[in-house]
Amino acid sequence: MIILDKIYNFKGNSICLVNQDKFILYNTLNSLKKNININDIFEITPKDGNIKISDIRDMQEFLLYKPNFSEYKMIFIHEIDKMNIQAANAALKILEEPPNFAIIISTTSRWHNLLPTIRSRLYKILLPNPDLLDKIKNKFPEFYINLSFSIKNDFECAHYILNNPKKSEQILNTIKNFSNINIDELIKYLMEDDDFVENKILKYESFFEIIKRFEKLNLIEIQSIIDKILSYKNKLQDKLKTIKFFSKMFLSIYHDAFIYSLTTYWKEFYSLNMVYFFGFADFELDFQKIYENTQWCENILKSSVSNFNFDLTIQTMFLRFMLAFFKNKEE
Repeated sequence: MIILDKIYNFKGNSICLVNQDKFILYNTLNSLKKNININDIFEITPKDGNIKISDIRDMQEFLLYKPNFSEYKMIFIHEIDKMNIQAANAALKILEEPPNFAIIISTTSRWHNLLPTIRSRLYKILLPNPDLLDKIKNKFPEFYINLSFSIKNDFECAHYILNNPKKSEQILNTIKNFSNINIDELIKYLMEDDDFVENKILKYESFFEIIKRFEKLNLIEIQSIIDKILSYKNKLQDKLKTIKFFSKMFLSIYHDAFIYSLTTYWKEFYSLNMVYFFGFADFELDFQKIYENTQWCENILKSSVSNFNFDLTIQTMFLRFMLAFFKNKEE
């Protein structure tokens, strides 16, 4: 519904819908197809398990001419991760700069299997699992509002919340009190190394609470928080896992920044607890930097080699965020 309502914002761009369930992806594209004249649609589906260079050339030819019956042409690329190398190389330019009368919408259930050159040209939009979300939303609306990131981005947490309402209520009460506790306590929740599901939910929400406080802090105070986070380094069993955790969390903020900018559907934020932050915080978003930060964090997430300098990577991650969100902070 977000895409349908604000589709014109995406003209001249390439986006990728991501979900683990291919049925959801196909069903979403089929719904979109009903809202545009069939003569202005071009669809690519893998044949024999591959998308070939001939498919890309046919798409390029289709985009030589403006739409005849609609305001824009729409390209659907099912399972874009199935492009062979030749097709991917041929598609780079058109994915980066589609005509301003066209929108390219691709899908994948394996985002990290895409070539980096392809990923860098796509706006990634995660589609949540509607059945699980709807069950929680209808049965436990307060959980849905206050624990939205855990529900939308971690199926283990979502199942736990749905099936353990009493314990989830206790977690929720703890999170509601986050605004009243000091930063050291928040960092303890944030740097918890145990993957038990209750700890994960608290870990997620403590991150957002810390970020919300940045608006009222100067750079020296923010650096003090970062230093405290870094002080946990020697207590971590897997430093790469922690680096990827922070990448995931910053990606969620960048995702919500795009939702905030492109649509009025703030209910689709990954973290509904960040709605007021985006609505009332005093910042000026730099979307070029946000886009670059998104690619940088994605590269960290796909890495399988622990060759990162922990302190430098975490420090850089926070610095990149500050430069993209808080231009009004002193140099």
